[in-house]
Amino acid sequence: MNQSAIYKYEPEEFRGVLGLGDELKRFYILHGEYSQDKTKTNKFALLEHWENIFFTIKHRELEGYLDSSFATELRNYLEEMVYD
Repeated sequence: MNQSAIYKYEPEEFRGVLGLGDELKRFYILHGEYSQDKTKTNKFALLEHWENIFFTIKHRELEGYLDSSFATELRNYLEEMVYD
């Protein structure tokens, strides 16, 4: 993960949310790779992981680990990063 990058939501904040911290960390790594090398391969990897983390957030919301408004905010934040 890019150590100089500052994110609104840090993976460490989500350690107890059933895998979300690890998925968020992976998302940021893939986003950093795509930002540095905008190939189709890197974009595909980022989009594929975006789909995974989208559903992870949705599942943690349905299970009551995340508040609905916060889950929406988190998804929107990550989606902006994907399509920026």
